[in-house]
Amino acid sequence: MNQETPSQIAEDIKMFRGVAAVITLLVFISTLFFHAVEKWDWLDSVYYTVITMATVGYGDFVPKTDAGKIGAMLLVVIGIGLFGTFASLLIKRQTQIRQAKKRKQD
Repeated sequence: MNQETPSQIAEDIKMFRGVAAVITLLVFISTLFFHAVEKWDWLDSVYYTVITMATVGYGDFVPKTDAGKIGAMLLVVIGIGLFGTFASLLIKRQTQIRQAKKRKQD
């Protein structure tokens, strides 16, 4: 079983926090963008942003303007990558925690 050093774990936590901060910033900026460009209310704008980043895409909100469509394309390209990285780091950290607990029990 591969044991990570405390410095590797600290670096993983730092990366996780950084990705979480960038995702939060992207959600904030995208929400502002869709509110201004598509004239959606705040809840609809944040809802569309999160649903799009999570690759769910119900289709109940669809950008109508050219700027909105370009913004949606950018959100998909950037957001899905960030969302995937965030999920991967979260799973990795949970695995590290379980392995550490198991080592303590042994």
